[in-house]
Amino acid sequence: MRKMLCVLLVLALLCAFAGCEKEEDDRRDRRETEEEPVVTKAAEPNPWVVCLDPGHGGKWTGAVYFGRNEKDIVLQLSNEIRAYLNEHYPDIKVLLTREDDTVFSTDLGADLRSRVEFAKNNGASILISIHLNASNEHNMRGTMVCISKQPNINGTSIELANALLAKTESLGLRNRGYETRNSNDTFDDQGVPVDYYAICRHGASLDIPAVILESCFMDNEGDYAYVADSAALKKLAAAEAEGIAEFLMSHFPKDEAKETEED
Repeated sequence: MRKMLCVLLVLALLCAFAGCEKEEDDRRDRRETEEEPVVTKAAEPNPWVVCLDPGHGGKWTGAVYFGRNEKDIVLQLSNEIRAYLNEHYPDIKVLLTREDDTVFSTDLGADLRSRVEFAKNNGASILISIHLNASNEHNMRGTMVCISKQPNINGTSIELANALLAKTESLGLRNRGYETRNSNDTFDDQGVPVDYYAICRHGASLDIPAVILESCFMDNEGDYAYVADSAALKKLAAAEAEGIAEFLMSHFPKDEAKETEED
């Protein structure tokens, strides 16, 4: 009798264990069935990236006329260009090499090199260094663009310069064209003078089109009117921003979408 009871107890335990296993299997099946399916994120467009370099900064004031420093005006102008692009071209990402009076280095050579490196390291397609011009006679007017003569970026720099010049000319500023300039004391391995302008020279060495946009002559009363107040700066910024946008979209086709990722 005891032997039969033991057998029945063992059978009961085996049935209970089997039932637990089946219940766990059922729960696992339900969880797998109820889990949400894998969803891929919607494709997002890759942004174009442009780097604006408000010229000077820190101890370098730039030109000083009408009681204002060039470094302050070009910082405001750069911010207005960024604001315009952010509003009208959200797929263009705008970087600034400085957000205030802080520069990369108190050594001019190192600072200028760092500005171009910043643009390159952050994926910018182009670098535009924003400046205002001045002349000894204070009678010159118009917009000009300084570019590199190096063949790896010269052609693209010319096209960028022309895009910017066309827009400022539409505002009434004289189109003074673009120029290259040789260094007087720095030469390459073949003894050929390198670019005089450090921004352009470093742009060539880092393979990023880097130009200097001299928007107008701030020492000339007629040209100064284009940067005299916030309303004038906004108008100039809008024109230059449109030149940037048109150039980027026509010369740097972007990928249609990023690769989809799993949640």
